[in-house]
Amino acid sequence: MAAINMILQGKGGVGKSFTASLLSQYLLDRDQLVGCFDADPVNATLTAYASLKATKIEIMEGDSINSRLFDTMIEKLLQLPDKAFAVIDSGASTFVPLAAYMSENNVADFLKDSGHNLTLHTLITGGQAEGDTIQGLASLMEGFPDTPITVWVNPFFGQIEFKNHKLEKANRDQGGTTIILPTYKKETFGYDLELMLKSRLTFAQAINSGKFNVMAKQRLKIARDEIWSIMDESGLIIDAQEQQE
Repeated sequence: MAAINMILQGKGGVGKSFTASLLSQYLLDRDQLVGCFDADPVNATLTAYASLKATKIEIMEGDSINSRLFDTMIEKLLQLPDKAFAVIDSGASTFVPLAAYMSENNVADFLKDSGHNLTLHTLITGGQAEGDTIQGLASLMEGFPDTPITVWVNPFFGQIEFKNHKLEKANRDQGGTTIILPTYKKETFGYDLELMLKSRLTFAQAINSGKFNVMAKQRLKIARDEIWSIMDESGLIIDAQEQQE
């Protein structure tokens, strides 16, 4: 049984690929078997992280899901070995057709019947994108009431008190969880993280590269360890392993 993690959000530029890379790096650092897939037809960001060895997959034909291409992706997922993790990054342009297609075809139930478990991941953020990202979460909860959703709260674009939001409790009641990413000063930690992202480097690559000075590398280590600790507390691996057993 494999644990399949798909990142979905209809609002672009809120950190989907960043989240996909974080999840992939975290699982690898925790000695898990990980397969990365990039289904973004416009910005194939995850494949730009060379060390993650992400596989580019096509599922769209114009503005619609190509069922043949989608079936090919599913076949790749079904071939994953036991206790493996898959991380699938998808683009903003695929959100509506992909979510609708998966809901209409009961993909989550099909994967479960085939011996795999699906977890959806989405991002919400404050600032101008707050309303759009909240709406994206609400639509996923409505379309996939029996599928766990991990909500990543990204404070980079503005603060949001999601712990007090009605959707947080509703998602928790549906078996979902929330990961609140730390807030960092843009002049120091934020600058280092942004440079790392623009360079398409993992934490390990950035910390061992000559692109960052000594203190920048130290800040990246601190940020990585803090984020990994938050993800440990979320139980992502433990919950998946329990489902696999």
